[in-house]
Amino acid sequence: MAKLPLVCDTTLLLYLNRIDQVDLLSALFAQVCVPESVMLELDMGRLDRGDTIDPRKLAWIAPVSVSQAAIGDLPPNRLGTGERAVIAYAHIHPGHIVGLDDLQARQLAERLNLPVVGTLGVLLQAKRANLISAVRPLLDAVVTQGFRLASDLYRDVLRLADEAS
Repeated sequence: MAKLPLVCDTTLLLYLNRIDQVDLLSALFAQVCVPESVMLELDMGRLDRGDTIDPRKLAWIAPVSVSQAAIGDLPPNRLGTGERAVIAYAHIHPGHIVGLDDLQARQLAERLNLPVVGTLGVLLQAKRANLISAVRPLLDAVVTQGFRLASDLYRDVLRLADEAS
């Protein structure tokens, strides 16, 4: 199956980096695009936490610009600038998968018929591609790093990974 490009929001980069799995993105997707506004969000994050990822240092990241006109063409929403830029970029560049974790952002992307993957989906895809041997330890690690995850979703992810106990 051919790899598709991904346009990535802050959370995927942040949490996959915190569990030392950010390279899964380059292994799973043809290209990883990061809007400038997402880069700025991560820059701000480094002011609070110095180990926050700087995507500019990863050779496989493609920084992309998104015009205010493209963002303004989105349906009314209360999303952050990074999420809006990710959705707008994918909307004007068909064929990109949208990398988002925020529920409202995912819902807007889906209303626009954009394919969506989040941190948990990346971990599941990585296991299916034999890039990781188990999802559970990485799922536990991402939760330890502050990723909010309902217990029923945790169980669902483990079931999908054939790791339910």
